[in-house]
Amino acid sequence: MELFPYAEYRPFQRKIYQKVVEALKRGRTALINAPTGIGKTSAVLAAAVEFMLETRIPVHYAVRTRAELEAPVRELARIISLGVDIDHVVIKSRQDMCCYSELKKLGYLEFLAECNLLKRLGKCAYYPPRDVEAPLKNVSTYVKFLCAAKSCPYEYARKKLENAEVTISTYYYVFGRDGGGVKNKVVIIDEAHSVFDAVIHLNSIKISERELRQAYREARKYGFVEEAAGVYRLYTFVKKVSGHVDLGDVISLLADLDVDNAVREITKIKSMNRLNPFTPLVLISELKEALKGGLRYYAQIEEAEGLKALALYPVDPAAVVKEALRGAYSVVYISGTLPVRLFADNLGLAEYDELDVPFNAYIPRANYLTIIDVGVTTKYSERTEEMYYQIAHRLAVCINASPRGVLAVFPSYDVMKGVRKYLKVTIPHWYEDRNEVEWEGLPEKFFLGGVARGRYAEGVEYTKNGVNLLSTVVIVGVPYPEPSPYLDRRVAMLKPRLGERAWSAVYLYQAMVSVRQAVGRLFRKPEDRGVIVLLDRRYAEPELWNSLSDLVEGALVVNHVEEAVEDVERFFNAWSKDAK
Repeated sequence: MELFPYAEYRPFQRKIYQKVVEALKRGRTALINAPTGIGKTSAVLAAAVEFMLETRIPVHYAVRTRAELEAPVRELARIISLGVDIDHVVIKSRQDMCCYSELKKLGYLEFLAECNLLKRLGKCAYYPPRDVEAPLKNVSTYVKFLCAAKSCPYEYARKKLENAEVTISTYYYVFGRDGGGVKNKVVIIDEAHSVFDAVIHLNSIKISERELRQAYREARKYGFVEEAAGVYRLYTFVKKVSGHVDLGDVISLLADLDVDNAVREITKIKSMNRLNPFTPLVLISELKEALKGGLRYYAQIEEAEGLKALALYPVDPAAVVKEALRGAYSVVYISGTLPVRLFADNLGLAEYDELDVPFNAYIPRANYLTIIDVGVTTKYSERTEEMYYQIAHRLAVCINASPRGVLAVFPSYDVMKGVRKYLKVTIPHWYEDRNEVEWEGLPEKFFLGGVARGRYAEGVEYTKNGVNLLSTVVIVGVPYPEPSPYLDRRVAMLKPRLGERAWSAVYLYQAMVSVRQAVGRLFRKPEDRGVIVLLDRRYAEPELWNSLSDLVEGALVVNHVEEAVEDVERFFNAWSKDAK
């Protein structure tokens, strides 16, 4: 039974559906890369659910953010509406699913402490969860129904996780420190290009000097003198040291620091006094617990706004991904901006099924104009005031030649700051490090300056009533992440296996994802049209040209974007005529 929930397939949807069916039948890993708008979610989910009904092998569909839950939930609801009976569950964070709106205002650890207290005292009106059947329409309706039924949505979902035929969750329930449970399941990882960053975020540990100071004061206040002394030693270490630190030094500082009893007693005392039972000593307990696990961490002291913090990051996020997915029947990675070869290199995938739909196969060639300006670069050794001035001049040309919105994506805040002082913008404009944009009220023509991997470049859809508000995306420089000891350590970890490709697997990978994410703001469907401007000579060099061949094939390569103004005007004039 084919469960595709629409009357007909969009271009490439059937290929995606068939590729996933083939991979699942053979129990193989599949990498699916296809531009936004094709309808990957419905095709992949239909194939997986069909396979589940034939084999009874459960499906776990994971997304990075809670907002991204909506698409798979919507598509699963459509499949169920075909008359298919599927035992399903949707789960995100405990706090996001909580029925008590006032508790959502607390910090997460404070929320957990309050939640546990209410359950322990029998004062949570929604616990234990009731055995009801929650209808699936969208996430908010699902949660509201359970709250109305006096059934804690989170506990309800946790209870159903083990036996559900289809689970839709955020990444945490696959890659978090206490996630897992995907053995013998089909696992679909959506937005797979972001999985390494997400795994780092989910498994990193950070404790600030302020939190250590609070933990010290609380230990003293409640009479835990030895614990207070140990916390103070850790606090002093964080205050004195900067940059990379030896993990052994952190472990030795924590070796004799046992705060578990203090946490239990302080929590009990606070609960008796009707105070929020959270204590910052919990953070130290979590830090110790994490270091007991099998993850290898990189430790450093970070500083922001004059405050330091001890931060631990997984050295090899790919190893975390592989371990979390160990035992899965099959894994399907899907994305609209996935550098397939570099992704496979990171994970060490020797065999996999692949479907990579090029940008220029989905977006008609007449709908975009790509320009590469080889007269500038943001290469670190060439970042001068003159270079910033030249980039600003080129940006001004792009803004003047564009009939609608212009999004400029910079490789870093420093480069954006350097260029901005020379760029005089007379139309409504916003920069990512300043005031928030009123997205609903954007004028017909505007300018936005954002940074790679930031919200403007990846987290916003610039559409209104189905019409894209952007006409031009300018990528200033190549958005490699800023070099750091942590990233260099990751390169070193990969080098024995990948050799010279190790640097590309870390640095080039992130740059290519960022370029495609920025371009994706301009093209949300095949009918969208726009100009892509790449301001850096390196885009004309073999490595980047080959990595972006579907974007740059047929590009205008110029010494100054002014040379392409007539081409830009012709492109937009043709657009205007077609619109009429």
